[in-house]
Amino acid sequence: MTSEYPIEFENLRKVYGDFVAVNDLSLQIRKNSFTGLLGPNGAGKSTSLKILTNLIHATSGKVYINGNDVFDDPKAALEGVGTVVETPEFYGYLSPAETFKYVGEIFGMSKDSIQSQTSEILEKV
Repeated sequence: MTSEYPIEFENLRKVYGDFVAVNDLSLQIRKNSFTGLLGPNGAGKSTSLKILTNLIHATSGKVYINGNDVFDDPKAALEGVGTVVETPEFYGYLSPAETFKYVGEIFGMSKDSIQSQTSEILEKV
């Protein structure tokens, strides 16, 4: 990983049952460049971007943003990153309480505030 390539995919793979959505994607995106992912429906474009932003987990491989591993240190990797995807899923592997904690930490909330607001919100649901 170099600062020349702030976004890197290494041997990325995502499998849903028998369906291989992404198969061994390796890609470096050069700093200050514009990159498009083109392909037919089911080619793995959205899946790759969801993995890049840690919305879903890869089956195998690595993804780095500014040298930070998206899976091992998502908070550092995704600092300053935003995404809009066509499906409403939001960290499906986290419970609602874990989701609130994660988002609260990103926004710099105190642990006490996160806990009290999470409890308040979940009581209403």
